[in-house]
Amino acid sequence: MNKKVIDVSSYQGDIDWRKVKASGIHGVILKVIRKDLTPDRQFENYWAGCVKAALPIIGVYNYSYATTAAKARTDARKVIEVLGKRKIKVWLDLEDTCQDGLGVTLLEIINSYQKELKPAGLEFGVYTGLSFYNRNLKPYENQISNSFWIARYPSGSIMDMSANPPPNKRPVLRQTLEGWQYTSKGRINGIGGNVDINLWYGELEKSITALEENPYPVPKKIIQLKTPQVYGDDVKWVQYHLIRLGFLTYKNSRGKSNIDGFFGKDTNAALKAAQTYFGIAADGIVGPITTYILKNN
Repeated sequence: MNKKVIDVSSYQGDIDWRKVKASGIHGVILKVIRKDLTPDRQFENYWAGCVKAALPIIGVYNYSYATTAAKARTDARKVIEVLGKRKIKVWLDLEDTCQDGLGVTLLEIINSYQKELKPAGLEFGVYTGLSFYNRNLKPYENQISNSFWIARYPSGSIMDMSANPPPNKRPVLRQTLEGWQYTSKGRINGIGGNVDINLWYGELEKSITALEENPYPVPKKIIQLKTPQVYGDDVKWVQYHLIRLGFLTYKNSRGKSNIDGFFGKDTNAALKAAQTYFGIAADGIVGPITTYILKNN
């Protein structure tokens, strides 16, 4: 079955995320910052809406105007600032006319941007159109190893979410093709007007996994990281919600699930980040207030 993903910005206005999910969309990518480096006007609203609708946020994108490596570093730092402790894949959107013909400078922009993200624990990829890729990046394809999300529109007509593009129009490139944006004129229940729709080939669970129901019981006691022996279903309940809310990745660096019932340093750091985000004391303790927040957001 084809996995369908949409990418949205404040241009889409108010969105009914429950209707979007019910339409069959498997994931969402959100615009994170604007040209002036302020957060997209709907970024936080969309993030909260997706979480409440249990719709996976699989990435964010930064439409770039960078023409130098220094500008790319500045932009990446701003994205890190806006995300806070949330762990998500960041897509560098290279397509603006100011970047056409930059030659090897584009490689410097890509590498500098990615280098800024790495210490923050954020995955990285590049979005662009197939024609832009062929003109500007294909000559350096042997020097680029990151995954790509490529736009190629076989048709300029309005497309219902249930329609699929011709398979023979799928973009072909040397690198891993994680997603194909096949229309900018998609129509989906819950969104007024056009929206970009993508076929997604990457793993949706790498960033935020919106599981349908938490199979673990609500903790009946206060949980606090006191010793390495803190573990069990109570901790799994906390980890589940930290993943759902985007403060803990679904898998750790070893490829294992972070829902392991072990209250280690990663879970503790994610919990404190969530507490900070929701405006309560970042004490790493799962008491009544933290439990309520994790359960109801």
